[in-house]
Amino acid sequence: MHRIDTDGSVNALFSDGSPQTGQASTLVDAAWLNAVQEALVDAILFAGIGLIKGDHTQLRQAIIALAAGAAGSGGGAVPTLREVNGGGLVTGGGPLAANLTLSVAKATAAEVLAGTRDDVAITPLAQATARPRSLTSSGYITLDGGFMIQWLRATIGANQQVILALPTSFTTECYGAFVNGGRSTTSAQDNTFVSGDGVSNISVYNAEDVAISVNIIAIGR
Repeated sequence: MHRIDTDGSVNALFSDGSPQTGQASTLVDAAWLNAVQEALVDAILFAGIGLIKGDHTQLRQAIIALAAGAAGSGGGAVPTLREVNGGGLVTGGGPLAANLTLSVAKATAAEVLAGTRDDVAITPLAQATARPRSLTSSGYITLDGGFMIQWLRATIGANQQVILALPTSFTTECYGAFVNGGRSTTSAQDNTFVSGDGVSNISVYNAEDVAISVNIIAIGR
C-alpha cells in the first residue's frame, strides 16, 4: 500500500485542481488503484473468505471474522500469541484460543488441621470446621495440631472437692488444668487447686473455709 504520489497530488493527498492557481488535478494511476484493490482483497482472503463479484459485504465480513479470530472463536487465521497461565496456588489457563478457567484448590478441614499442605487455600468455613470453638464464658478453642484450650467458671463450697465437666471432651488427654493459683494442700488456710483431670472433667478442691468462685483453664488434645 502507498499514498498517492502521481502528478497533481499535494502532500500525498488528492487534489481537484485549480485553474486559477494552475494546480492540476491528481492523476490516478494503476499502481495506486492496484494497491488499494490488493490491500482490500488481502484482508478478505486472509479471513478465509473467497472473493465474489458483486458482494459488497465481504470486507465487513472479513473485519468481523478477523476480530473474532483474535479471540479464538472466529474463522480468521489470526495467531493467538498470548496465554494466561496459573501460578502459585492458581492452576489452569492456556492459550487465548478458547475460554479459560483458573482454579484455586480449597483445603479440607482435615488438611487445615494437619497443617502440612502448601498448595491449597484455607477458607473461613474450612478454618471453622477444622478448629471448632465455643467463645462463651465457659468455652473452648481448637489450635493447630488439634491442641485445645478450655475455660470455665464454677463456685466451689468451703473445704469441698467438686468434679466439673469440661465444656467439651479432649480427644486424647488433658495435659494440665489450672485454677486461680494456689498450692496442692488441703489445709484450710490455702487456696483452691486442681486435684485431678481427665479428658472430659476435672476435680477442683477448695481449701478455703468459705465458698469461692473460680476460673479454670485446661489444656489438652
